[in-house]
Amino acid sequence: MIGERFSLALGGGGGRGWAHIGVARALDEAGLRPGRIVGTSMGAIVGAGLAAGFSPDEIERVARRTPVYRLVGRRARHALFDPRPVLERLAAQLGDPRIEELPVPLAVTAYDLASGTTEAITRGPVVEAIERAIAVPLFFPACPDGEHLWCDAGPWEAVPVSVARRLAPADPVIGVWVDAPKPAFLARRPVAAAMRSLAFRLGAVPGVVPLPARGYLALLARRMAEPVLAEAPDLLIRPRLGLMPAWHFSRVREMSRRGYRDARAALEAAGLWQPAGETRAHAAA
Repeated sequence: MIGERFSLALGGGGGRGWAHIGVARALDEAGLRPGRIVGTSMGAIVGAGLAAGFSPDEIERVARRTPVYRLVGRRARHALFDPRPVLERLAAQLGDPRIEELPVPLAVTAYDLASGTTEAITRGPVVEAIERAIAVPLFFPACPDGEHLWCDAGPWEAVPVSVARRLAPADPVIGVWVDAPKPAFLARRPVAAAMRSLAFRLGAVPGVVPLPARGYLALLARRMAEPVLAEAPDLLIRPRLGLMPAWHFSRVREMSRRGYRDARAALEAAGLWQPAGETRAHAAA
């Protein structure tokens, strides 16, 4: 049962991730406030804002004023786009805090292409952790760190439920899945087998593309063939966002509205919807 203490696991999905704002708004109205937030990719960005004490309305206003396309317009080394202007804007908005200084405990997930493992980042500058969490080789450069090579952990686990349970085993988990649904034909046996074969070849055979790109493509191929890890949360909120591409970052209000709508429906179905206003009304009666 979801009680006074729970972990909130926010998944990745690019521009679809703005739906997390609406989900947070519904949880807030229902009086449900997480004791810990775990975020992957876009979920890490929205989760960092929530953990820093920003309200869903404040996060939505900042998101609508942020020209993502213009900020990432220049090329980066070994990638199509440079995330640094967005990260600098984010640092300015948050005040460039460290994760351990945030009012709400936060964990940011990142995947190490070198070792094939994921990490929950719980210390250090928030923006540095987010840089690792949003690194999608080919689009945003992977983040080298000694023997590690960090990137977006979304293909490893779409919603970081296992990480949330590892950090707080006793707490139930509300998971939010905003990623696009996997095409049905990929589940067919011949297609899945071909994807596994491609993953093996990309991961094992050196090629002309850089190692980060090849390793990430191998990870994506495995994720398309079958979930690498898909642990069920105690309550899953999956907003109906249609087939909107992940690279559409301008539809903040619409994604937030859909997130709120479907989060409220999920909370009502679970018997968790009791807004503060209604509680006060019942008490007065």
